[in-house]
Amino acid sequence: MQYSFRKFASQVAVDCVGSFFIAVSVVVFALHADFAPGGINGMGLILHYLTGFPIGKIVLALNLPILLLVFKYLGKAFVAKSVKTMIISSLFLDHVAIYLPTFPVSRLMAAVFSGVFAGIGFALIYLQDSSTGGSDFLILTVKKVRPTFSIGQITRILDGSVILLAAFVFRQIDAVAYGLLYTFINSLTIDFIMNHPPVNLGALVGRIIPQPIRRMVQP
Repeated sequence: MQYSFRKFASQVAVDCVGSFFIAVSVVVFALHADFAPGGINGMGLILHYLTGFPIGKIVLALNLPILLLVFKYLGKAFVAKSVKTMIISSLFLDHVAIYLPTFPVSRLMAAVFSGVFAGIGFALIYLQDSSTGGSDFLILTVKKVRPTFSIGQITRILDGSVILLAAFVFRQIDAVAYGLLYTFINSLTIDFIMNHPPVNLGALVGRIIPQPIRRMVQP
């Protein structure tokens, strides 16, 4: 029981660190540079721009029908883990990142920083066999239903659709270029971390979070 609790606490700690990076990517950089990253976070940003509703709550609402649609294809264990990550990620988008300062950088550098921060966050979450839902769920489900499609093809279709939509919403054609740059940097960062993972995620988290929490989450 003690080990299970520590394992769960360690997963939550990694979720929090990964969600922090993702929230910085979306709220600190992409939101203020008027471009949308791909996927559900990008759609959440677009709907926030149009309605003013909080990004995290929009992302969570968009994830619910997707969750019901794909549940039977992905398995209970993976979905349960991902729901935990989804909720934490939404909380960081709405209740943490909004208090962070913005940085006066060009849109080009905002796209680069946004891609790097998101890549780090997603990679940390993927390394513990979880996801933030949304596009991840759709990509994996389409792959199971249509195995002839590659993950790369599915990802490009989904992300490309959101990025193109952002150009019309923001009424700026260069929003497409910045969205594509974000996607490229994001994928490079994820691939690098996934191919060179930390030896121990708990040790990595231990360097980032305070010592009292470190003692609790490390096995």
